[in-house]
Amino acid sequence: MKKRKLKGFVLPTIYFIITVSIFVGVMLLGQNFIFEPSDYDYGVETLKEDDKPSESVINEEENINSDIISPVTNNANLSIHFYDKDDSTEVQQNSLIYYANTYIPNTGTLYTSDTDFEVKNVFQGKVIEILDDEFFGQCIVIEHNNNLRTYYYGLKDIEVAVGDELSTGAILGMANNNTILNNQKTFLIEVYYNNELLNPEKFIGTKITNYN
Repeated sequence: MKKRKLKGFVLPTIYFIITVSIFVGVMLLGQNFIFEPSDYDYGVETLKEDDKPSESVINEEENINSDIISPVTNNANLSIHFYDKDDSTEVQQNSLIYYANTYIPNTGTLYTSDTDFEVKNVFQGKVIEILDDEFFGQCIVIEHNNNLRTYYYGLKDIEVAVGDELSTGAILGMANNNTILNNQKTFLIEVYYNNELLNPEKFIGTKITNYN
């Protein structure tokens, strides 16, 4: 049988078709591995959404725990205000404690009641001292940070001990009778920030971040 020879242009044409076919195939295959921007954005948003709940919970907890709360319940009355040298004479007169024929400027906020009432920790901290005060009786000292301490005077049935780490609102004890102040249930809170007295009325309800 006589052998046929391919014409000269046939082989180059075949090579060209094969090359184009391979190139197109590679391009089509590569499309499957290319991330569309929308796909990438969706992935990032998904990660962000996964992160959001934990961040939100932390922030909400911080906001809740940052409030300085009142140390007493509703049945205790604010009887004597903090003495501020910048207040009017009338307000200052209502901020004095009468003791041993002497009017003493009140260094804190004094609460009284005819019935028992609990005394609470205004913000989380550590009990660093329990002492006896000549005027009010037992006093608990709580350190909230290096710059901030609160003093709770006139307590009985104390439920904490030195070294205890307390949460906000922890019960410290009950207000005790004070014979000097008409034998009422009496409690006094003092606030020291950077070793200077603060007005407890202006302190309560603020954020702990103000006192770092």
